[in-house]
Order: sequence, then structure tokens, then C-alpha cells
Amino acid sequence: MIGSGFLRVSRQMGLPGWTPAHQERLESRRVFLAGVGGVGGIVAQYLAMGGVRELVLVHEGKLELPDLNRQTLMEVSGLGKSRVAQAASRIGRQVPECQVTAIDARVSPALSSLIASSDLVIDARTNFEERFLLNRLAKLASKPLIFSAMHGMEGIVAYLRPGKGACLECVFPEGDPEWDPLGFSVLGAISGTVGSLAAVLALRFLSGYDWEEEERMTVFEGMDLSTRSFALARNKGCCLCKDSQDERPAQREDVE
Repeated sequence: MIGSGFLRVSRQMGLPGWTPAHQERLESRRVFLAGVGGVGGIVAQYLAMGGVRELVLVHEGKLELPDLNRQTLMEVSGLGKSRVAQAASRIGRQVPECQVTAIDARVSPALSSLIASSDLVIDARTNFEERFLLNRLAKLASKPLIFSAMHGMEGIVAYLRPGKGACLECVFPEGDPEWDPLGFSVLGAISGTVGSLAAVLALRFLSGYDWEEEERMTVFEGMDLSTRSFALARNKGCCLCKDSQDERPAQREDVE
């Protein structure tokens, strides 16, 4: 790592306990990120800026004006154009060292090989149909999954291990009907906060920096800036995990 690439990450390499080995791990990692909107766009930017070698970005659809209260990778000039293509182009200009693959599509089994070749899967989608499919594809590929979501003034981030520990269907067995992907309300800054939390979690996992393997969920409340953290465990009634061994009841333990 030399030249501008080194200078870009020099501040994080000054963190107590951050070693060249941590940075080298980031520079060998590939991340599969589903969603490049208000949450996912922030995740993508910080992963690229932190030194992650390769990003596979998946997002279907064109940019609309209401997207611009929160989607920081987008510009007015891109209205009516592919969002994921704009995201890839913007990151390419910001961090030329990062390899970015853009796929304008919904999450589908056709993407299984890309998930299998990635080190981490990040869910920043807006509907549970795609979220649950991504959870199942992560299980098939034995890949860890970071779930990130926001609604109104609330945000949620969780680290999951489908097939090995708690999965998304353990935590949200029926999804959440109040999360309307076509008409949800949100303050743009909440999206940015959730994206930043997910990026911190991802960078720690990918680098191994002060990392402990534990399924965990954090809930952020924008009205009073409070957070709650829960330990998670597999739900013995989960449809996805019921054929796995060592099943345990669902568990959420409050941590101050």
C-alpha cells in the first residue's frame, strides 16, 4: 500500500491497536452490498474510503426526486437514470483504488455466485421480500450478514450468521408490514446515521479490529439519540433454521 492509497487511510491506521495487518485484510476483501440508497450509499462510501478492495453493488431502479433527501451518492443531474450506475461512478471517482461492480437488478438467486465469492453480505434493501431472499442466499453460501434498516426516526443494525447462529428470519419471522418500501417516511440524517453504524460494524468485521463473533442488534432512536443493544440467538421456530443443529430459543438481552 503506497502513494495516495496509504495517505487516504493513514488516519485510521493511527487508531490504538490498528495494525498493518488490519489494513491488509481490508485490502483483500470483497463485499456484496444490496441497496445503494440512503443507508447503502453511506455504507459503500465508507467501505471504499476505508480500503475495502472490491464492492459488488446491487440495486434496481432509476433515481427519483424524493430520493434526494437522503441518497448522498446521487445528484439532480441523475434523475431518471440508474441509481446503482451513479453510485458506482461516484465511488470510482472518489476512490479509484476500489473495484466496483454495479448490477441494476433485484436480489435474486442469479447472484448466488457473487455472494459466495464475497467475504461479507450487507443488506440495505427496503422490502422484506428481498431481505429474506438475501438472508437465505447468505445461508447457502455460509456468509455472515449485516442487516441495516431505518423507518421514520428509528434505525436498526444487526450482525447475523445465517445457518450458524441467528438469521434475519429468526429476528423478523413475518417482516414488518409498516415498512412500506414505496412510501416510508424518514429524515435523511437517520439514513446516514444507520449507514455509518453499519459501516463501522462491517469495517471491524472485515479487518478483525477488536472484533468478537457475536450475533447482535443495535436500535438507534433519533428522537433522543439513544441506542439499545441486544444479544441475539437462533429461534427454534424459525422456518429457515429449523433443519439446523443446536437450536436455541430466540433471545434478546438488553445491554445498557
